[in-house]
Amino acid sequence: MATICELVQLPVGSECGKWTILKKLGEGAFGAVYLVSQKEKPKVEYALKVEAESDPLGLLKMEVAVLLEVKKQKIVGRHFLELADRGNLPQKFNYMVMTLVGKSLQDLRKTAPFNKFSMGTAISVARQSLEAVEDLHNIGFLHRDIKPGNYTIGRKEMHELRKVYMLDFGMARKFAREDGTLRNPRARAGFRGTVKYAPLACHIQREQCRKDDIESWLYMVVEMTCGRLPWRNLTESDDVGVFKKECKTTRLRCLFGGCPREFTEVFPILDKGKFFDAPEYTTIYELLEKAMVNTKSNEFPYDWE
Repeated sequence: MATICELVQLPVGSECGKWTILKKLGEGAFGAVYLVSQKEKPKVEYALKVEAESDPLGLLKMEVAVLLEVKKQKIVGRHFLELADRGNLPQKFNYMVMTLVGKSLQDLRKTAPFNKFSMGTAISVARQSLEAVEDLHNIGFLHRDIKPGNYTIGRKEMHELRKVYMLDFGMARKFAREDGTLRNPRARAGFRGTVKYAPLACHIQREQCRKDDIESWLYMVVEMTCGRLPWRNLTESDDVGVFKKECKTTRLRCLFGGCPREFTEVFPILDKGKFFDAPEYTTIYELLEKAMVNTKSNEFPYDWE
């Protein structure tokens, strides 16, 4: 099957609605991202994401739904980007335009010494990325693909090198109805997310809930802190699932070696929560604060400043 990026290629200089394509910023399995500007404001640059209209996954629709809700709830700017425009060219592709950001946490970690952040940066970024998860949950959505590639920092030109943004809501799912009641879990749910960071629920095809997003967040935080996850070389999803299960009990040290001991206290907090329960975000923030004090770390400056 052809990927979306093979289907939709926008040449530099071409127009997409009121936007001019300046260059391609990157592409993944789900589509391409371009640097664009408006004809009347050529100096103000944005990111345009594109997806073939025929694409069966239709991830852009969910992305737009999340960012519209973010706008409605007035939480744009804290850890979410502004949706500047959206549209489609009939029979061709759908697109969305949003704020331009800096490098992803994934890229920053990979270029850092020993593939990890300093303790202060790791803990501080952990707090910001958890705030984003909590904000998303508060507007009724699960992310279901929490990983370092789906977080970025702001741009230097905007003086936002200390700001962490959450991206990519194509895998998101609305878990709360308009009246605030929660949707019941499906009997069986397909695998959603990225094997390396997916929660255990994913491996056993159980419906994900809020605490599962935080489990993925914890794996990401461990990797940022000590530079690796112990199952990084396993290729089979089932083997990774077994390893993760063992890391909660007999192989705790295997996962958390090199991390503040406060990180090990997150699993018990998550495990006592039931499917419909809101996670204890405040308790986890307190653990992060404690870790910062006990490791005698400084929050700023960040490693990349």
